[in-house]
Amino acid sequence: MLAQCPVHKDFHPLSADFLADPYPVFASLREEGPVVYAPKIGMYVVSRYADVVRVIEDRDTYSSANATSPFMPVCAEAQAILTSGFPRKPTFTNCDPPRHPRMRNAASRCLTPKRWAKTQPAIEACAEALVDALAAKPFSDIMADLAFPLPALAGFSVIGFPQGDTELLKGWCGRRVALTYGDLDPAGQVQAAHDLVAFFDYCRDFVERRRREPADDLTSDLLQLAAEKPDLLEVDDIVSMVYSISLAGHETTTAAILDGLQALLPNRPHWNALCADPSLIPGAVEEMLRINCPTQGIRRITTCDTEIDGVPIPKGSTMFLLLASANKDAETFADPDVFDPKRPNAREHLAFGRAWHLCLGAPLARIELQLVFEHLTRKTPRMSLVEDQQFHFPGNVLIRAPERLLVHPNGA
Repeated sequence: MLAQCPVHKDFHPLSADFLADPYPVFASLREEGPVVYAPKIGMYVVSRYADVVRVIEDRDTYSSANATSPFMPVCAEAQAILTSGFPRKPTFTNCDPPRHPRMRNAASRCLTPKRWAKTQPAIEACAEALVDALAAKPFSDIMADLAFPLPALAGFSVIGFPQGDTELLKGWCGRRVALTYGDLDPAGQVQAAHDLVAFFDYCRDFVERRRREPADDLTSDLLQLAAEKPDLLEVDDIVSMVYSISLAGHETTTAAILDGLQALLPNRPHWNALCADPSLIPGAVEEMLRINCPTQGIRRITTCDTEIDGVPIPKGSTMFLLLASANKDAETFADPDVFDPKRPNAREHLAFGRAWHLCLGAPLARIELQLVFEHLTRKTPRMSLVEDQQFHFPGNVLIRAPERLLVHPNGA
């Protein structure tokens, strides 16, 4: 017999208390049941690792069509702006078969180890220069001095965007996250909607420029593929791909750098161990991604009546999958609140998604994170957090990281 779904009447992932520290809430949700209904957001919330994985892997029952829809209602004026000027087509995160495999196949043909290898020297040079610069300061804001510029250079250079446009693009990306995954007031929604249209127009113009003037970048590779296999990929698909990757290629890596340092620096034995033995860094990066997951949650919508561990879920229900909670599930990760750089199954974390929706940029993110921590542990081994600083987290349900992280690069 199917059980009654528990109702969690107070759960809201955009509340101030939740944004400040969601992990106690995650723990209570995992205890409460395999799924709870949250009336304040009108969604079924899944918090346990095995259940989250089950939903992600079952794309027939759980559609990703709503994955990038606004989390909160959008006012009529903002919606009109988006409807008239934002002709985005579903690509990676927000579509299902048969379109999704075709889009993913096209991108996979271009996002190859060869492409990552071409990008790595520029990333390493940038990481070294940034760390050298912050190491010369008495204190540093890691966001401004490292976590903002490095992933932007890496992600945008893969696409081919001009480096001089970084500030403009990062600003658009921030407002895109706020509109799609936050709770802006009507005026903020209207401004963000205009920004999204401008952002999409920028991507369309850039793809057209690359069609006329190819270069050694992902956009040109996609255009070449479209010319060779027009049944697989069209130019409009490429515009939407570039728009999608322009956010995914850097925002979560920025968050992972901040989250990783916030987890490591108070834990001096582990930080000192990385400084003494750089071979521990790859494992530590996976554990950082697990214990302070930069991607908090994703959404799905049910295509039929279904159930999770005996709890009924009606057709057309919105599911909110808490990746960050799943990464702390003791059924999968022993002593889940303990940072363990030698954890044997740390790489099973869900920070990069899973299965059909495993992040195509995960190899690039791992390259960046390993380089960052190699340079930091070698050049700033005495780095410490500035004491008594207040951490503030942006109001969205997708990406969680402190907006600033103040450190003493050479110790207090």
